[in-house]
Amino acid sequence: MKKTLTFNLSTISSTASKINTDAWDKSLDAFDNQEYHRAFKEFLNYLNPEFQKKYGNSAATEFNIPHGSIIVNIKLENEQLKITAPFLSLPEKNVMPLLRQISGLNFNNLNLAQIVLNDGKLNFEYSCPIELTNPWKIYYVFDEICITGDKYDDEFVTKFGAERIYEPKVTPYDNATVDAVYDVIQLSLKECLDNVKFFETDRKYGYAWNVIATTFYKISYYAHPQGQLLNDLGKAIQEHDREDIQLPEVVARGKDFIQKLIVMPKEKFAEDLYYVETFVPPKRRSSLENIQHNFQKTYDDVSNAMQNEDYLYVCVLTVYKFYEMYYYNNLQDDINALVVNAMQRASTQSLNVAAPILYKAMEKIMNGDLAVVSDFSDYAAQISEGIKKMMSSFFKK
Repeated sequence: MKKTLTFNLSTISSTASKINTDAWDKSLDAFDNQEYHRAFKEFLNYLNPEFQKKYGNSAATEFNIPHGSIIVNIKLENEQLKITAPFLSLPEKNVMPLLRQISGLNFNNLNLAQIVLNDGKLNFEYSCPIELTNPWKIYYVFDEICITGDKYDDEFVTKFGAERIYEPKVTPYDNATVDAVYDVIQLSLKECLDNVKFFETDRKYGYAWNVIATTFYKISYYAHPQGQLLNDLGKAIQEHDREDIQLPEVVARGKDFIQKLIVMPKEKFAEDLYYVETFVPPKRRSSLENIQHNFQKTYDDVSNAMQNEDYLYVCVLTVYKFYEMYYYNNLQDDINALVVNAMQRASTQSLNVAAPILYKAMEKIMNGDLAVVSDFSDYAAQISEGIKKMMSSFFKK
């Protein structure tokens, strides 16, 4: 590996969280003061201030809020909170295998809500007196419903032929974006395999592992896939973190998944490339303090590597940590701008050129200095322009 991996601007200009922390404090205060209806309204404002206007009735007692491929129905009536979320209709075949999976979810994934079967339809359900709607508890009720429902409906439709009760409202990527995303992913996958082969030749499986993991995270960062592709990618990332099997085997399994993506037709990719609204954020809200804590060991390691002029180590580890950060966080705009600036300038550069750029970006984050030299005021415009230039260059070769 003589150059850094190609960097491509995300198809979404900002992943900053819409969480309103002030509303959370108001919700807790209202609940402590036994103002339960106001506490719930502030709770919704905490998740997204637009929810009440977009999805609530005029009395703010009923809400129908979409989350990915499910919809969460909420009612506040007779001093009770009632939550339902339509999930799946039973298929004509494979009923028992599906119900066994549902039982597993009820016992293992759901602690507060439950999936209930009624007239051949599976629904998430939860209810409690309004005086028991502590914001902390209600957050976890919605979290387990949204995350479980949005994840497993795609899987159970694919595996067992179940049918969705609710047809999700999505905005598919336009054809030009699908073409660009597919080509960028294909380029990234081939770039990954070339570098893995380079490292495997010298039995440097640790580096090979990092390149594969980085590619998984890059697909998530760049393309923001949904549906079954998102599920498959998540499983691949989970499998890639296994420590109960030998590292060469982990690398081999990662390569197998990369190969599956390479032969996947563009039309299959397109099925899971769309924009969709979410209720409970699937990623955590970033903070400088948490990112600094997560970066600390890597920063110490790459600082030593910079002193020893081990530029390969610096580039591989820093790029990996940056993409990992995007995978687990709704990243705030100031850190995003700083990292994008560095990743753009380091993209496909020789290691000795890229390493100082990447290291400097991480150092600035660790020092709390988030100023960016470049002007990112037209960041959104750079996305489409960057894709065009990159693809033009790629197809000329």
